[in-house]
Amino acid sequence: MCVGLLSTIAAVFYGGTVSVLTLTATFARRRTLRREARSTLALLVPGRAVESER
Repeated sequence: MCVGLLSTIAAVFYGGTVSVLTLTATFARRRTLRREARSTLALLVPGRAVESER
């Protein structure tokens, strides 16, 4: 039971972190903040390519 509870807490924390980073990468006003959020997402979510911003 303890392992299941810890796994659930970790999954919720991971999902929340990815959600906040996704919203930041999409709706942040500053370009640097969006770029940093996207690079962090690329580390957390495997297979996600970082798009270069011009």
